[in-house]
Amino acid sequence: SVPKDKKLQEYTQEILTQHIPKLKQLIDDKVISPTLVDVFHEKGVFESEETSAILRAAKDIGLSINFHGDELHAMNSAELAAQVGALAVSHLECISDQGITDMANNQIVATLLPTTAYVLRIHYPPARKMIDQQVPVALASDFNPNAHCMSLPFVMNLACVQMRMTMNEALCACTINAAASLNQHKLHGSLEPNKYGNCIVLEHANWEHIIYELCNSPIKHVIKKGSIIV
Repeated sequence: SVPKDKKLQEYTQEILTQHIPKLKQLIDDKVISPTLVDVFHEKGVFESEETSAILRAAKDIGLSINFHGDELHAMNSAELAAQVGALAVSHLECISDQGITDMANNQIVATLLPTTAYVLRIHYPPARKMIDQQVPVALASDFNPNAHCMSLPFVMNLACVQMRMTMNEALCACTINAAASLNQHKLHGSLEPNKYGNCIVLEHANWEHIIYELCNSPIKHVIKKGSIIV
């Protein structure tokens, strides 16, 4: 967000002329290796013009775009995502029909955060409409001071009950599609040859109980790169 002692335009220029060049220097010097840029595209935070400028500048130094938008107000974030070539957009409670079409046409991942709607008592993102129009949908917990949730089973349950996703869709959304939202799907997100063997083993009667037992995750083993570590 914008610091309290600065105006939006002033802070945006600071990001464009100071922060991003410094970030590029750190990347070139191999001090850090970030892959994504995020901006909160929201009324009273970063407006459309400023969001677009920051995202495009970050893309110019090699970062992929994965930002938050269309949460509390209809900001045309999905349309902006298509314009700037975004990898993914999070929230999308207020996405437009044109935004859904643009995301589908460009295969931009919609990262839906149902805990936000649950806590704020706002309407849920139109997951069913997105999926039916071939938008790849991912799920995440939106863990933050507002939605203090680290339970993906609970998130998956909300997705099925409140957003009318199927269990299979919720599972894909938390695995392969989540990996795709971070551009990591070639190495993560599913168990298959030439991918990292990262997974957990749960003591459930069948996999659907991950969602059915929404607040119960009896983890038996944690496997990282094919080795049992817990």
